[in-house]
Amino acid sequence: MLNLRLFTIITAALAFYCTPAAAQWSPVGGLLNVAVTHDCSQTSGNVASAKTEGLFLCQARADLVDSQVKDASHFYVVHEYGLLAIRTTSDRLADCWAAHQLADAHNGRYYLKQWITHWTNYGVTRPSYGTPTQRIANVRSCCACGI
Repeated sequence: MLNLRLFTIITAALAFYCTPAAAQWSPVGGLLNVAVTHDCSQTSGNVASAKTEGLFLCQARADLVDSQVKDASHFYVVHEYGLLAIRTTSDRLADCWAAHQLADAHNGRYYLKQWITHWTNYGVTRPSYGTPTQRIANVRSCCACGI
């Protein structure tokens, strides 16, 4: 009986600690009304793209990003929701919004760390973000979560 109880406890602990994190952030409020369309031709090679008619997702691009750094694509989707939520075209502000959202979400820091690792290795300098180092510093500052 004791062996069965110990086995059950160990199995449950392994299942809890070894299970990959699931996406924890999801849209709320008015963002629930955003039309989501899976269409890579609308994302300009990105994981997602926010447009006036809704959010476009490219699963093939998300899969590629996630194959480079597990679960890193989640930040890019939250970023695009940020563009819609705060009605801006500023990628820096959308990064900040996404960082705030994920900092407060269950497992959100995990997704922030995964994105930071991805952007460190694969990010490029763009006028809307700055250098990869500048973009990462902006996200870290906005989340104020010690990452």
